[in-house]
Amino acid sequence: METSKLKDLILTFFVAVLIITSASAQIENTPLGVTSEVLKTLKVSDIVIPEGNKPIECRGLRLRRLDVVPGGKIPVHSHENRPAILSIVSGEGMDVSSYSMEDEDEEKLVTVPYATSYAEFNGIVHYAVNLSSSDTLKLITFDFLDNGSLCNGNKYAEKLELFDKLKTEENPFYINNSTHVEGAEVSTSIFYVPLSDINFPEGSTTLNERTLRTRKIKIKSGDSLPEQNYLNRPTYIYVLEGALEIQKNKFVKEIIQSGGASKLINHGNATIRNASTTQKVIYITMELWDPTEEDVL
Repeated sequence: METSKLKDLILTFFVAVLIITSASAQIENTPLGVTSEVLKTLKVSDIVIPEGNKPIECRGLRLRRLDVVPGGKIPVHSHENRPAILSIVSGEGMDVSSYSMEDEDEEKLVTVPYATSYAEFNGIVHYAVNLSSSDTLKLITFDFLDNGSLCNGNKYAEKLELFDKLKTEENPFYINNSTHVEGAEVSTSIFYVPLSDINFPEGSTTLNERTLRTRKIKIKSGDSLPEQNYLNRPTYIYVLEGALEIQKNKFVKEIIQSGGASKLINHGNATIRNASTTQKVIYITMELWDPTEEDVL
């Protein structure tokens, strides 16, 4: 009996040591004062571009901001040829009403609140309404844009099967939500980098195996991320609250205030830190992520 109790005590001791060791390792590898939340992912391999439209590899990785007046509407438009992830960066949020090729006869409604993201791809036709009657809605879109340029010497005309069908048949979904009000929405391009200009490291994951991903990251006052290499992680950054400092090399340092953006594409080591010693910073990263890469902050 005593021998059995002794064995149990020894086993309990070793289990406790393992738990403590594991917890210590986890704490050691996680920067203090930093949290990261994945908002939305979109696998490139899941994207279906309608036949006749420009291939993804000939497009560009775009970041733009769209401002919508209080109570305003973004008229009905198509994402059949423009796969994207949008994120609400200011305002209450928006209601998105959509049709898709899969659910053509059923209108779907999704509410997208502040600091969240929403994927738009594969046959989606929709419109959106600013939820607030007093605050401007600001959102950013992260998409594979066809800017009309040649692709391998060929010109591709945009083909939008569902959108054209709704328009031709004068479907109420299109007719009732297609009116554009001058000044109700303002589009501002922030970055556009052709995918052909993005140099992935040799042996890394191909474009088709990657994922469009948005994350919301918070850093407490005075804290920072460890230096990281971005050569395999093309990234756009948009600051929601506070101020962010990005040390791109020994000589280049950026301070990005709320509403500002930066890019880390074809870029090596960089250090990101909270620029304030008194307030937290919250920002969104938009990445062309390699899922085989260690999921660092």
